[in-house]
Amino acid sequence: MDPYMTKTEGLLRQGRAKLDGLSVRMRAAAPAFSALVRRRKLMSFEARFAEVRRRFELLRAAGTEGVADLKVGLEKALDAFQSEIGWKP
Repeated sequence: MDPYMTKTEGLLRQGRAKLDGLSVRMRAAAPAFSALVRRRKLMSFEARFAEVRRRFELLRAAGTEGVADLKVGLEKALDAFQSEIGWKP
């Protein structure tokens, strides 16, 4: 695996750990209204992470064609995920 993929895979592991930590905190006991809002927010975070993971897998499976476009898409998805959860690696 090349250094870019290794670095990105590490970022994905860190992102998953961050998301898991947020999940634990957001699922804690709270008033019903607050719990519903936090659950929706958590679902949004999980959807963003799933998009990043999907793009990473597309890049991993790609041959030599379209790699630049896949990298750009992955970077944008990762940036959106990081900004949404407030994570700066």
